[in-house]
Amino acid sequence: MANIIQRDKITWRLTDIIAVLFLTFVFTSVIFLLVEWMINCLFSSNLILLIRPLISNLIQALLLAGLTLLIIKIRYKVSLKEFGFNLNNSKEIIKYGVIGGILICSIITFLNNLIHILIDNFFGIQAPTQQVIQSLLSSQNQLLFFLHSILIIIVAPLTEEIFFRGFIYPYCKVKLGKAKGIFLSGLIFGLAHSSIWLLVPTFLGGVILALIYERTKSLYSCIIAHSIWNMIIVFLIYTIWKFSI
Repeated sequence: MANIIQRDKITWRLTDIIAVLFLTFVFTSVIFLLVEWMINCLFSSNLILLIRPLISNLIQALLLAGLTLLIIKIRYKVSLKEFGFNLNNSKEIIKYGVIGGILICSIITFLNNLIHILIDNFFGIQAPTQQVIQSLLSSQNQLLFFLHSILIIIVAPLTEEIFFRGFIYPYCKVKLGKAKGIFLSGLIFGLAHSSIWLLVPTFLGGVILALIYERTKSLYSCIIAHSIWNMIIVFLIYTIWKFSI
């Protein structure tokens, strides 16, 4: 079995990626309807309205990562370490994770604000707030804000890095080479966030995360960077939410 340094020799098919996306979409809908029915039976019907985005995003995230790991483990016999979960150089992993997270957050915050200002000044259009940010700002209490924060800071970085840097990027790299693979995987990452206003910032975020992975050969560094990026954003949003800035 190839080791982590030789992952360009380990490949999966485009059909595997499509299958993960399709099954995630289908099972998210089915499981969410089942969970919604159970909550309505056991609790107040108003509860589901409060936690609908939280449940839907959690199910989707877990399925995306779970199905990815299922395929690489069962079909391709790739261990978690070979997939990217290795700690061969923990100091470098932490260093690039922390620096990368701060760098990504700084770039995205700057570009996001710049895009909003330009669109507002030139076209008179107010760019819509990202759904995940809207969910945080509309939290009814501290508990809901905390639960949304856990999803954003812990669950999302883990599951998204498994899929995008662990699954998508190696495929793109094998098919297109390193540079084009980084570009395409970053573009897919940007498009996956379903916002034309965030396409450029999230694309750059995806590119930097792929570069971090290439430098460290570990998904842990990407997860740390992604988590720190999200954590800073959540802290800023909490300040706005708590003090109604």
